[in-house]
Amino acid sequence: MGEANGRLVEQLDRQVERWHLLQHPFYQAWTAGTLERSALQLYAAQYYRHVQAFPEYLRELGARADDSLRPVVEENLAEELSPGRTHPELWRDFAAAVGTSASELDHSAPLPGTRALVETFSRLCAEGSLPEAVAALYVYEAQVPEVAAKKIDGLRRFYGVSEPKGLAYFAVHEEADVRHRVAWRRWLAAQPEESNGPALAAAERALRALWGALDGVTPTAC
Repeated sequence: MGEANGRLVEQLDRQVERWHLLQHPFYQAWTAGTLERSALQLYAAQYYRHVQAFPEYLRELGARADDSLRPVVEENLAEELSPGRTHPELWRDFAAAVGTSASELDHSAPLPGTRALVETFSRLCAEGSLPEAVAALYVYEAQVPEVAAKKIDGLRRFYGVSEPKGLAYFAVHEEADVRHRVAWRRWLAAQPEESNGPALAAAERALRALWGALDGVTPTAC
C-alpha cells in the first residue's frame, strides 16, 4: 500500500467513524429496546428498497469494472443472489418476523430519504468513477458486520425474534461483509492519489444518504 493510498483508506475509515450508523438515534433505540414495533415495521418496508436495489448497484458497477475490480464485484453479486435464498428474500423473512406484510414491502411508497438513498447509490455505481463507486460501497459495507450483530442482539432481547429465519439476513451479513470490506479496501489501496478527493466526496454522499434514510423512519421521540 502506497502512502497516498494508505491515506485514502484511513480517511474513509475516519468518515465511517464520524457517520457510523450505530450512532444514529434509530439504531440507538433499536439496540436499547425502546423503538416501537411500528417503527421497526416501517423501517423493514422502507429499507427493503435499498436491499432490493443492491444487486443492481453491483450489476451496474460490474458492467464497467476493470480486470482488477470485476472479480470483487462478481463475488459480491453472487452472494447477494445465492441460489438458496437471495438477500432480498432473506430481508423479506426478517420483515415478516417483525410483522411487516408482503403488501407493505411491495407496494408502500418510498419516503424521500429512502428514495434519495437508492438514487445516490444507483448513480454512483452506474455513473461515478470506479473509485467513487467502490468508496461508496466500502463505507456502507465496512459498517455492516457490527451493525448486524447489534441488530440481532436487539431483535432477540427486545422484539421476540429468535428463529434463525427471521435473523438470517443479518447473520449472513455479519460474516460476509467482513470479507467484502477487506476486498474493497485492498482495491482502493491500489488506486492512484488523484482519485482520493472524488472518492472521499462520494463516500460522504453515501454516508449522508444512509443517515437520511434512517432519519425518515425515526420517530420524533427518539
